Amino acid sequence: MQGHRKRLREKYLKIGYKGFADYEILELILTYSIKLRDCKSIAKDLLSRFKTIEKVLKAEINDLQKVDGIGKETAIYLKVLGDVTLNQFYKNIHKMDIVSLKGKNELINYLKGDVGFLKSEEFKVVYLSSDNKIVCDEILFKGTIDRSVVYPRKIMERAIDNRAKGIIFAHNHPSGNLTPSKKDIELTLEMQEILEKVDIKLLDHIIVSEDSYFSFYENGLIEYF
Repeated sequence: MQGHRKRLREKYLKIGYKGFADYEILELILTYSIKLRDCKSIAKDLLSRFKTIEKVLKAEINDLQKVDGIGKETAIYLKVLGDVTLNQFYKNIHKMDIVSLKGKNELINYLKGDVGFLKSEEFKVVYLSSDNKIVCDEILFKGTIDRSVVYPRKIMERAIDNRAKGIIFAHNHPSGNLTPSKKDIELTLEMQEILEKVDIKLLDHIIVSEDSYFSFYENGLIEYF
């Protein structure tokens, strides 16, 4: 077993990530947490259950532990790796003009990784400065998104507190169906009108799943971005 692990690490040093199959990369990662078991079969079982390395690293700790060979410590280890990667991605997009094509694409990728994998709906607000860079973002509401859950006054207060000049809404649809509901549309248009009164632009509302998105702006439901 030790000989195989040594060869795996030497192969990585020699040819890098692109020379590996997904299960081999995951196997290599697991060797640093699991000492006394064959990690290849565990890696393959993880991919069979979660489909991709990205989804493995975004999985909940309890779900990871359902795979034979993954104990609590290893599940935490995998979760930390995923969170560190996402946090670094978040730091990078802070430097970008979010209204630019590149900036918006990077924001969407971040949102997919941040809330797209969640099993329940969460409503995130991204606050932007006058030069369209991220000031901060936060989850404000959880649960089915409608007027009874999302409080416009709270959104406006938080925008003013953060001195935002622009706002982007984002929430996930765990079902994978990205079509906005009637309540999604009504809430968005209501908030756009409210925010305009305090000179804050609602630039977009983005609905995400783990691998796709729907933009209100791109589909003509918001007049400007």
